[in-house]
Amino acid sequence: MLYIPGRIPIIIHPAFWIFSALIGYVNSLSLTGTLVWIAVIFISVLFHEFGHALTAFCFKQKPRIELVALGGLTYHKGKRLKFGKQFLIVFNGPFFGFILFGIATFFLQYPSLVQGNLGLILRLLQGVNLFWTICNLLPVFPLDGGQLLRIILEAVWGVKGIKYSLIISIVIALLCSLLFFLIQGFFIGSLLFLLAFQSYDTYRKSRAMSSSDRNQKLHGLMEKIEATTDKKAAMDLCEKVRIQAKNGMIFNQATEYLAFLCLEQELYKQVYDLLLPIQKEISNEALCLLHKAAFDQKDFSFVTQIGAQCFQSKPHPDIAIRNACASAALHEPIAAVGWLKTAVDEGVINIESMLTKSIFDPIREDPLFQELLRVLSKEN
Repeated sequence: MLYIPGRIPIIIHPAFWIFSALIGYVNSLSLTGTLVWIAVIFISVLFHEFGHALTAFCFKQKPRIELVALGGLTYHKGKRLKFGKQFLIVFNGPFFGFILFGIATFFLQYPSLVQGNLGLILRLLQGVNLFWTICNLLPVFPLDGGQLLRIILEAVWGVKGIKYSLIISIVIALLCSLLFFLIQGFFIGSLLFLLAFQSYDTYRKSRAMSSSDRNQKLHGLMEKIEATTDKKAAMDLCEKVRIQAKNGMIFNQATEYLAFLCLEQELYKQVYDLLLPIQKEISNEALCLLHKAAFDQKDFSFVTQIGAQCFQSKPHPDIAIRNACASAALHEPIAAVGWLKTAVDEGVINIESMLTKSIFDPIREDPLFQELLRVLSKEN
């Protein structure tokens, strides 16, 4: 990863160069052509992101540019901006793309510049920036067009506007994806289909949003929580945010933070009571924490209910063991033995001593469990 410091720091991930090289080789089938494509993509993406970053910098934000596999991202920190300024920050990315298109078009009018690699670079700059800027203005999240639509609708309808913009994003992305598939543009079609899925996933999460999520005082309290080293003070602030927010994503964020603070004190009952009511809205990390707390509270049915999802997000042997124990307690030998085998595959040590625990008594005489014991004894 390449880091370029400055007032607008730039981070270039290795995946950016790899993906650019793949696009270049597919389109040119030559080393020279590949290098030209890499240069064009680098110039175009960086110029586009500078449109966002410079505008944010003018509004006294602290921007940062990252070049990743599928393009670039511009982050900025600072006070929450009014919708008009947010709109300009997003809009100036595509606007800079049109400027680069115009520059390339201007120089292509001179015959002396259209020959050799320089001419190839100018023609590619012209085509790439026109095509990408138009595509980027589609009202599809997280493209700039989707962000612009979100800002407009949020300014009109508040939190509901964000949800409306995501619904529009899903529909437009699916229709455009189908169109590209019909004209055999499989790469763009696949990318748009992924964006449709991403929009749906964001919409699913946004259903927990409420007006409290736009409350700057609550966000300020969350920043204090993350900055303090006094755990008691952090817990009190989390409770304050929860009381004032009552619901929404910031309520869930404060609840998760409080649950992890309770975990450090091994207060599993509190963790269980905090996370269970919002189980469908929490992060995967918090869900794994709830899995652990539910096992401690002997809610074995719930442990098995979320066990597969937890293991998929975090394939750790402890999760597999908890799933196995819960399944055994519920007289489910097939699931219990399956999770025990998974735990062995994940590297659990001394599992034989663990299998002597009373929690496995309900399935101890089951043929599947007995067969597992024989296999383990032979291996040792």
